[in-house]
This record gives sequence, C-alpha cells and structure tokens, in this order.
Amino acid sequence: MPETITSKDAQYAFDLVKAICSEVGPGIAGSSQERERADYIQKELVSYLGAGNVVVEEFTLAPAALLGSQLISTLCMLTAVILNIATGLITGIQPWLTVIVALVLSISSVLLFIFEFILGLEVVDSLFKKKASVNVIGTLRRPETKNVKRVLILSGHHDSAVEFTWLRLTGYGYFILIATWAIAITTVLVMNTIQLWGVIADDADIIRIGTIGWILLVYPIVPALIFAVFFEGGRKNGGTVPGAVDNLAASALTVAMCRFLVNNPGYIPADTEIRCISFGGEEAGVRGSRRYVIRHLDELQRLDAQVLNFEMVAHPVITILKSEANGTIKNSAEMVQSVVAAAERAGVPYKVRPASLGIGSDAGPFSQAGLKATTLLPFKFPQQTVAFYHQRKDTPAALTLEPLLNVLTLTFEWIRSSGDIE
Repeated sequence: MPETITSKDAQYAFDLVKAICSEVGPGIAGSSQERERADYIQKELVSYLGAGNVVVEEFTLAPAALLGSQLISTLCMLTAVILNIATGLITGIQPWLTVIVALVLSISSVLLFIFEFILGLEVVDSLFKKKASVNVIGTLRRPETKNVKRVLILSGHHDSAVEFTWLRLTGYGYFILIATWAIAITTVLVMNTIQLWGVIADDADIIRIGTIGWILLVYPIVPALIFAVFFEGGRKNGGTVPGAVDNLAASALTVAMCRFLVNNPGYIPADTEIRCISFGGEEAGVRGSRRYVIRHLDELQRLDAQVLNFEMVAHPVITILKSEANGTIKNSAEMVQSVVAAAERAGVPYKVRPASLGIGSDAGPFSQAGLKATTLLPFKFPQQTVAFYHQRKDTPAALTLEPLLNVLTLTFEWIRSSGDIE
C-alpha cells in the first residue's frame, strides 16, 4: 500500500459509489433502501476495522417534514389569499375578523418557512409520520494508543434526496420559480397588512388597495401555488434520485480514508481517534447529525472534536464553508483556517466562502453546538445544480476522479498535520 494518497484511493471511492447505486439504488431518508445503503457502508467499514470498531446508531425522524413545511406554508398563503379577497363579502362575518385571520396566516407562512427550512428547527415534525434511520460510525486509532485526547471526525451522508420536479423540468427557470414563490408569500403578507390598516382606519380606499386582484393572482400568486404543490416527486421505493454526488461520494470518501489509514496507521496523530461517520437523514434537515451531536455532546466537548464534513464532491475546486444552515450558523474560524492551511500545503485548489441560501450540511449541528467543524463543498453553482442536483441524473456518471482525489489529498494533509487549530 502506498504511503501517500493516489488516484487508486479515489478510484476505490468511485467504485464504491457505483456499487451502491447499482446494487441498492436511491434511498431517501427513512426508507428501507436508505437502510440498505447504510448497511453497505457498514460492511465496508467492518472489513477494514473489524465489527468491534463499527457502531450503528438508530434514531427517529419525520422525513417529509422539511419539504412538507413548504407545502403547509403555501396552504397558509392560499387561505390568506382567499380570506383577503373575501373580506367584506361573507355575510355574517365582520371584515376585521377575516383580515386578522388572513394576516396571521400570512405571517405564519413566512415564519414557518424561516423556522423550518432556513433555521432547520423541527417546528412541524410532530405532524408527520415518524420513521427510523441510522448513523454508521467507524473508529480507528494507532495500535499503541490507550488514552484518546482528541477526536477527528470525517463525515458524509448516505441518504438521497427526493427529486425537485421543477428543477428537472425547467433547468435555470427553477431559480425564477423559487424567486416567484418568495415574492408571492411576501406580497400576500404586505397586502394583508395594508388591508388591516384600512379596516383599522375605516377607510374603504385603503381596504381596496390591500385587496388582491387579478394582476397579483396571475403573477406571482398562482404560479407560486402551482410551483409549491408540485415541488417534489418520487418518494416511493426509496425515491428516484441515486444520489451519487449528493452524497454517496462523501460517505465513500470517508471509507476510502479509513481504508488508507488502516494500512498506514503511522499517519494517525498520537492520542487521537479518527471517526468515519456516514449520517442518515441529512436531506430531511440534517436529522442524523443533529441526533448524533445531542447524544454525544459531552464526549465531543471533552475530546475537543474537530469535524471535517464532505458534501457534493463533484468539482476540482474545493469550497471551504465559513458558515452553515443557509448562512445562519458560523463555522469555527480556527477550524476553517486549519483546513485552508492543509489545502495550501497539499496544493489543491480551494476557495473560502459562507453558505448561501439553500446550502446546509451535517457540519451545521456541530457548529451550532459550539464544536469545531466545517464542510468541504467541491461543487460548481449553478451549472452542476441544473445538471443533476436533486435529480435522477445524479448518477455515478456525474462523478470524476479529480474532485475525489483532491478531497482525499486535502483530508490526508489535514490529518497528517494533526488537524491542529492554528
């Protein structure tokens, strides 16, 4: 076995992704197929670490809640629109009542989207069916290590996404549709606010200004409603998205790094434990990593855990994220700098930027808990988003060896230098 990362290690990860896609197929969170994908990764880790060093932790989640919250938000918007138009027209109901209910629903529509989708809070999860998922954890250290003083975590996720229907059908038009939906919920909120102002002032002209008419129904409201109602597809039998890039490649890279270190244990820093983790339920709102952090927080704090998460490894230039959860959670600046230093020593192309809207990964729960974490995101936006992101085209054909090799090379350098925070 060579003592440096080579293209053979990247090829191993690539072949592992192909095998899982071929033998198991897609596996959305909570499905039996997701469990089969986890089992495949578990067997690979056991083959290198032994059964005693691989643990499977089960947890429960509501897989449909994250995207379901957008549908609930849209239904709130629809009801608010109906009440807005009907204000003063329903016999026996005072206008102020319909106006207030419409405004409350408008506010709820916006807040639900912010709390559940942007911030990742499990606001409506209790309304959805619960299912089981698993995290797979493999651990290794130098043979002579007795007392572990630090933990370095490498992670990815094995669940795949439901398909974004409009992204597949419209390509770049998807971004216009997303903007249309955002404009619609904002417009409805503004119109209902104006209408309430008119009712309070007892001014019929202001009420009329705040009443939604045909122009706003034609755009943006009706297109937004159609977009949201048919936003996703393919939940049966594990879904339709193979998830080779998002995110089997990442889980395969953690196994590949484990395989390399088992054969070259001298590169594992002294008094350090390496944990190679494949999370479940990431596409349902980072549920697997969140459950892991909650379960192990005291231990992770005591052992000064440092997390290097991999996400969507499909482009040679590695983005190192300064933040998570749509930019609402900051990653450790010291952790980011340690990864930047490793990238420079390794000679791999990289850039550093914050997470934008729509970007969230399994590093988020760690950073939110005050732990040292960041994500490597080698993905080209928007080109690769349109090409295969959350679509049935996310197959092994979307992968190439160079991004896989770059991530392994950077990770190897980060581990070899002890993952020290500089």
